[in-house]
Amino acid sequence: MEYMYLHYFTQDPSFPFFIQYGFHDDAMPEHFHHDFFELVIVLNGTATHIVNSEEFFIKKGDVFVFNMDLSHGYKDPHNFKIINIMYKPERLDEICNDIKKSPGYQALFVLEPFFRKKYSFSNTLSLSISSLEYVAELGARINEEYKRKDQGYQTMIYARFMEMVVYLSRQYIIENKLLHDTFVHLAKAILFLEDNYLNPIKLEKLADEAHMSVRHFNRIFKENYGTTPFNCILHLRVNHACSLLKNSNLCIADIALESGFSDSNYFSRQFKKITGITPKEYRARYKLIYSNIDLN
Repeated sequence: MEYMYLHYFTQDPSFPFFIQYGFHDDAMPEHFHHDFFELVIVLNGTATHIVNSEEFFIKKGDVFVFNMDLSHGYKDPHNFKIINIMYKPERLDEICNDIKKSPGYQALFVLEPFFRKKYSFSNTLSLSISSLEYVAELGARINEEYKRKDQGYQTMIYARFMEMVVYLSRQYIIENKLLHDTFVHLAKAILFLEDNYLNPIKLEKLADEAHMSVRHFNRIFKENYGTTPFNCILHLRVNHACSLLKNSNLCIADIALESGFSDSNYFSRQFKKITGITPKEYRARYKLIYSNIDLN
């Protein structure tokens, strides 16, 4: 099965973004994305969507996001018109810090692509007519900027693309039905973890936020993030401690407390386990690097 690269569609490495807006009359063989994510909005018509070699009927108003290493394609298009936006996920991460805290964003742009790869389903967001008209107008404006390439077009494209991302994230919550609840609740649990990792957190609380059993939540989390919730909390706390070690004069014991550790010895052991060095060594190494930069 063929792999698609973003440079197949755009030759500008400084602007890793591509949009197609219009009718999609021909079938698209099933393929993988190697280095980009893809947002697709069906503007009109129907088609058969092939996802991981399974077939799903898609129609006007359907929205879906594909991550890398997930195969998909189309066949039997009928009056099939789409907005197809290809982008680098890391670029989206750089410019959407606040929207990442939205359950709708986490559900549509993070969790659904993962579950689509692991399990059999095509998509769960289908826009109402009025919502689709709004998104279609945004897509048309992005497409026009992309084709004209007037001064500042890249900034304008990202501004309107982010408006689309925010709008779709909100609509995921507004228009969600029972099928969406799994993703929304799981997203809320992850956001709760990210907002409260400096405080004591019980796995039971996270599972309750996700409306799942502890066992099921732990399994889904590990499959998605490659680690347990407990280890994720540890890494977040150690990252916070790294920031304090670099940017404050607090002693190690106080940094441990500020980073969610009640025992400074336990903190030091976990810090070394994750970073490979002790907190004291980390601070000394950072100060040495910083002083060398100043000298140069």
